[in-house]
Amino acid sequence: MTRLTVALSGDCMATRGALITSDPAAVELRETLRAADFAFTNLEVVPATGRGHPVHNAAGGGCLIADPGVVNEITAAGFTVLGCANNHALDMGTDGVLGTVDLLRAKGIPFAGIGADLAAARRPVYVDRPGGSLAVISCSSTFLSGQEAAAPSPDLPGRPGLNPLRHGATLRVTSAQMEVLRQIDGETGLRARRAEARTLLGFDPAMSSADRLTLFGTRFQTADTPGFTTRCDPRDLDGISLWVAEARSRADLVLVSVHSHEPGPTPETPGEFLCEFAHRMIDEGADMVVGHGPHLLRGVEIYQGKPIFYSLGNIVSQIELADHVPAEDYAKVAAREQLTPGSYFAEISAHGRRMFAPHRRYWQSIVPVLTFDDGSLVGARLHAVDLGFGRPVHHRGRPRLANSVDAKEIFTDFARLAEPHGTAVKVGNTGTGELLLDGHDGPQHGLNRSPQSGPQRRENKGI
Repeated sequence: MTRLTVALSGDCMATRGALITSDPAAVELRETLRAADFAFTNLEVVPATGRGHPVHNAAGGGCLIADPGVVNEITAAGFTVLGCANNHALDMGTDGVLGTVDLLRAKGIPFAGIGADLAAARRPVYVDRPGGSLAVISCSSTFLSGQEAAAPSPDLPGRPGLNPLRHGATLRVTSAQMEVLRQIDGETGLRARRAEARTLLGFDPAMSSADRLTLFGTRFQTADTPGFTTRCDPRDLDGISLWVAEARSRADLVLVSVHSHEPGPTPETPGEFLCEFAHRMIDEGADMVVGHGPHLLRGVEIYQGKPIFYSLGNIVSQIELADHVPAEDYAKVAAREQLTPGSYFAEISAHGRRMFAPHRRYWQSIVPVLTFDDGSLVGARLHAVDLGFGRPVHHRGRPRLANSVDAKEIFTDFARLAEPHGTAVKVGNTGTGELLLDGHDGPQHGLNRSPQSGPQRRENKGI
């Protein structure tokens, strides 16, 4: 029997050192990561190598750039494989992303999700251990146009970039609402301004059919009941599925990582396209899907016996300690004197009163440790993580296992988020939780029968 354990985490935005402090609860987290056969995180920072130039990243809220030494800190924390497809991967442009590729290869750190062209960005990375192998595929639905990798043509090389998961949104409107939109289109002169397009194309690009209209960059469709929905671009869905099927035949376990900021009806709810994507990945052979991007927890679903974590929040968040700020980001802040990195972040956060600092959920997350026997999920132990809400900026953002009181709060909230997906979360009394599989709790499935499943959790008092 092949037993493998995989530790999962969300966004790692490391910009400084000593990600694991001397706090016993932090050291225990590192032990938990190191005890797993594989420990995954999403690298959401550019470890600048001197290549490339800063990109005006309005979609990402500004550039996130650090010194290359952060990758050493990340591996020292216990992480052994990285996903790199996210909306900050190209903050230093295409040259910068190639610098990241070269840096990680030189250091022998397995990674997926970025590359010199589309095939390179989509390919799995294979990580081998004495007990078995893991394939990782990384993609992102959140990125600026042009940051997605492109395939070569017979005439030109491909474009470096990330593995894209594009999607589209459709607003469903009633017939009466559609008629109002058509009136706006005609009476404001928008329709007249498409005359050249109609001449060249032979049809009006905004009106693909009698019941559809594309206006203000949004697709509208007539329906009985108003609503909003999103769907994956079938080209990307099929393109990523191809590599999942390939990985299924070449590794013991297959992990698909997806970075998605886009919400569903609420910030805690995944977009419809993300659920569609995750289900397709499992259908194609993935053993687990791990999501991240919104910087807070979303729910978990057990689909076909496989776990889908729609967002695991943050594992490291040192955005405000970044020392490399582009001029365009500085220009967002009106200041009477020259700004420094620290004063810039203090200004844009209103000295901790807005953005991420005042929101407790941003500083709480979960690290699941999954146990597989011969490829079947038999256990899912959950470790609550505290990133130091309310602490000074130079102290918060580094992870430690949460104390029992905070852990219960985190797991109770996570159970609430999981409930709509039909998944039950067992909240423990000592700072750990479990996903209930097939109506049974984790220990009956052998969660603790192997030393590889990580150290026994003791209660952390915190500091």
